[in-house]
Amino acid sequence: MKKLIAVVVLAVVVIFAGCKKEEEQNFTTINVGAMLSLTGNWSTLGIPSKAAIEIAVEEINADFEARNVPFRFASSVYDTKLDTALAKTYMNDALNAGMRLIIGPQSSAEVGAIKSFADANKMLVVSQGSTASSLAIANDAIYRYCPGDAIEGSAIASSIYDEGKRGLIVVARDDAGNIGLQNSVKTAFDAKASTTVEYVTPYSTTTTDYTSLLNDIKTRITTLSATYGDTAVCVYLASFDEAVDIFNQANGDSLLQSVNWYGGDGFIKSNAILSSSAACDFAIATSYYAPEFGLPMSAQSKWQPLTAAILSRCGQQPDAYAIAAYDAMWVLARTVEANNGVPADAANLRNSFVAQTAQFSGATGPITLNANGDRGNGSFDYWGLQKVNGVYSWKFVKKSL
Repeated sequence: MKKLIAVVVLAVVVIFAGCKKEEEQNFTTINVGAMLSLTGNWSTLGIPSKAAIEIAVEEINADFEARNVPFRFASSVYDTKLDTALAKTYMNDALNAGMRLIIGPQSSAEVGAIKSFADANKMLVVSQGSTASSLAIANDAIYRYCPGDAIEGSAIASSIYDEGKRGLIVVARDDAGNIGLQNSVKTAFDAKASTTVEYVTPYSTTTTDYTSLLNDIKTRITTLSATYGDTAVCVYLASFDEAVDIFNQANGDSLLQSVNWYGGDGFIKSNAILSSSAACDFAIATSYYAPEFGLPMSAQSKWQPLTAAILSRCGQQPDAYAIAAYDAMWVLARTVEANNGVPADAANLRNSFVAQTAQFSGATGPITLNANGDRGNGSFDYWGLQKVNGVYSWKFVKKSL
């Protein structure tokens, strides 16, 4: 009799466990691809973006479980290194693995390289870092959760002008995002009274010796200084981490250090420069600063703990671009929930994503997308370099006008 009771109890336990297991697995997992630079240029955005997405996935899954929403999320991260060929390869890999929702790539060159593939395969791509105006296209698969180069270019051009600069030399790396910034800054500064802009032909992405570039800049500094004086002349450099090499080669040159230098969002809070005293010294000598997409105080209760969590997880301080990747993950999840899955029709998927974005106020605040699917609002925080007690670090300089 005892054996019979034991068998019955065991059977009940097994049945209960089986039912519980079925209940626990009664959901569909949606895998989201993340195209990030983890070991290449601009990894200072890629690494915190990875952490931000992971945190968002954990929070979303806990929320969906609590509300019995029948979906869970996972992220598959691809290290693109800002390489357009890798980005294209990984997009194909992601699609073959069943992924149609993508966060990233973070650079405009990569976004441009994968755009036609995403359009053709009914995918939805949300970049947290691409700014190029050339990619501002309506009704395509690309959405961008950061302000475009026209907004950023206008902001820093106004700040430069407000500091009394009238002669500006614009320099850029030869890729879509940085050329877009170069052109936007030029256009915005050109539109102001009594100004001259010297446009330098973009340097190759494979350049390692910047002697010719720096000599060209020096010639233009001399020309503009004859008209405006040294204090009214400056250089704007749109780059990625190769700015460290440029600053290294420029350090100690009295003419290059006689004017102020400014930068684009691709070289902000970079860890690469902190290990180069020569590059840091040049940045400090020229009062260099660059813009970071700013986080609104109205959303501080959301981004402040998130920032701390990302820093704890990956050891790097996130900026607003990385926080935008967190918001993108949440809006993708809400889109899936609203449609009881990922809509098969591309137009339905994109329209729903836009609608969910409009209803969402996240860690970067409300997100207003323009007709091209790009963030149409935003202000900027300017960051420069400092040396305190022999230690170099980035410091907040001021906010955009």
